[in-house]
Amino acid sequence: MSEIVKEGLKILIPRYYKSEEDLIEESFRIIIRNKPKIRIELALELYRNKKASLAKSAEIAGFTTIEFKEVLADRGIKREIEGDEIEEIDKTIKEVFG
Repeated sequence: MSEIVKEGLKILIPRYYKSEEDLIEESFRIIIRNKPKIRIELALELYRNKKASLAKSAEIAGFTTIEFKEVLADRGIKREIEGDEIEEIDKTIKEVFG
């Protein structure tokens, strides 16, 4: 870390932020807001690592769900199908129809 950054932190944190963590969080939000490519990559990684749903990932990327599905397809990322397991569906069918 450069000396200028270190000095900047010493000035900014006590005056404008409660902690270094608060400063980092705001910096992160600013970067994500102003750099669409980074925002999209973040959304893709969150989705790929199952840290965010399809809808939440689309929201993070700034896309509709349909648009985000297209991005996934373009990148060759397999979509996870959300919903009940097949065994649970079969059990429910048997309960309802005998």
